[in-house]
Amino acid sequence: MKRIIVACGNGVATSQAVAFRINRMLEKNHLYDVKVEAVNIRELHRELKGAVAYVEVMKTDEKCDIPKIDGLVFLYGNANQKEEEFQRLLDILK
Repeated sequence: MKRIIVACGNGVATSQAVAFRINRMLEKNHLYDVKVEAVNIRELHRELKGAVAYVEVMKTDEKCDIPKIDGLVFLYGNANQKEEEFQRLLDILK
């Protein structure tokens, strides 16, 4: 199973909302072998191990070897922006 990490300050509200929206989009595309996890920003370094992508809700200086996706788009972006970032995510998952 592939893992995608979404992180915000406490791993509760914002990251959960983004993770939920991404999960819905994945389900609409019949991608059930992907786990989207909302985590606390303080746990980010540990949680990135084994993940295929990091959905960044809160800008950090965290260096990571996996692609970053703009998570704020899933909250505030228009339909085209959401689709564009989601397509980037799909390309990573292939």
